[in-house]
Amino acid sequence: MLRDWKMELYWRFPVFLQEKVLSIYAKHLDRIYYGHEYHTWKQWLTDFRNLPFPEIESWQNDRVRYILQSISSKVPFYRESYKHHNTDIVQSKDNLYLLPLLEKQSIRQNEMNFLANGLTPKSLWLEKTSGTTGTALRIYWPMSMVAQWWAIIELMVRHVAGVSQEIPRAMMGGRPIVKGETCKPPYWRYNKNWKQLYLSSYHISKKSSQAYIDALRKYESQWITGYGSAIAALAENALERGLEPYPLKAVIVSGDTLLPGMRHSIEKYFQCRCFDHYGQCEGVAMAMECPSGRKHVIPMIGIIEILRQDGSYCQPGEIGEVVATGLLNDAMPLIRYRVGDYAAWAEDQHCSCGNPNPIITDLTGRVDDYLITADGRKVGRLSAFRRSPSIHSAQLVQDKPGHAFLLVRPGSKYKSADAEAVRADITERVGKFAIDIIEVQEIPKTPQGKAILVVRLDERIEMRSNYSILFNIN
Repeated sequence: MLRDWKMELYWRFPVFLQEKVLSIYAKHLDRIYYGHEYHTWKQWLTDFRNLPFPEIESWQNDRVRYILQSISSKVPFYRESYKHHNTDIVQSKDNLYLLPLLEKQSIRQNEMNFLANGLTPKSLWLEKTSGTTGTALRIYWPMSMVAQWWAIIELMVRHVAGVSQEIPRAMMGGRPIVKGETCKPPYWRYNKNWKQLYLSSYHISKKSSQAYIDALRKYESQWITGYGSAIAALAENALERGLEPYPLKAVIVSGDTLLPGMRHSIEKYFQCRCFDHYGQCEGVAMAMECPSGRKHVIPMIGIIEILRQDGSYCQPGEIGEVVATGLLNDAMPLIRYRVGDYAAWAEDQHCSCGNPNPIITDLTGRVDDYLITADGRKVGRLSAFRRSPSIHSAQLVQDKPGHAFLLVRPGSKYKSADAEAVRADITERVGKFAIDIIEVQEIPKTPQGKAILVVRLDERIEMRSNYSILFNIN
């Protein structure tokens, strides 16, 4: 939101002036997010989501053909990389397998070559990924897509959870809303224009939890959105202190992996449903958990493929790599983009909620977050944590091949045997692998505030200092 010199200026302001700046900026965003185009798209989506799924698929296929027809002549990167691929034979989403996969590194190295001819960055909306692999991506959207995106968020995400933009809310994400060295309240800023309380995700502790809850009560926040790990940490600390529960309409989490222990803490303290929402700044895939607890793909965002290591399609129930083709962004199209996540198609595609859209499950891990065994194997898709709900959160920190530290933040009814069971479950999957268990009060996060399950210290130099007091590293 505010970066570089703007951020430095923001820090110099007193709190009341910082909040004034936030509200002024929100008014600027209002015109972009919620202007005339937003209401037009909202009506279109209202009609679209009620279509039979075959008609939705027909629309998807039309968009695939439109995008592929334009990229070969308008987008320099594809004009070059598709020289030996005939895009004319790709007439539906079922034919996308005929095209090559797109790597994140290709975007980093050829950013401007992904823009359609005649477009400049100044004419587009810039989104930056959080850089969980160490390097952020810059993704450009056409301005028209911004309003469309927020219309989708409102109808297909917030309304599913029973909340809306107009209802007072709290947000707990990765933005540095207060300085890191802040040691007393307020750990938040209030955006009056949006009735949004922005809570810092970096200052949550047992001691500060009362102040956070007092702020929610003061500003009458009725729902919370943000990182599941941060919201769960607040709930867990409030429960440990015996604070009176603060009932909400809903909690919508996204951005990191929601473990069962986290969901339990959130729902117990805030006395509401916790909905898990999946998406990314690249804007190529999205899914939302329904009231029946199943995660439905939002089909107008993009086409999702789930692939085996050899590139073939996974069968229902089989976990594979998520690859997505965006359907909204014709300014910087991403075709068969390796998102960096793993998931599976649900074996049972019928849902009691009535939503006909495809259901994904086992959305766990990151392609780039894997363990390296002593013999050089890369092992990802660890699901052992899901089998120990008494563990609030956990993280594997690898310092060398064949060895890692298992950091465990205990949850309700935790026993040391639960962490040992996780260790045994991992070694059962990967073979010989030394894991030392360390119980901690908090799980270290990335500089962007995200919780990740696996940290390889040789590739995350910026995080090494987080672990120096836990174990000796050079």
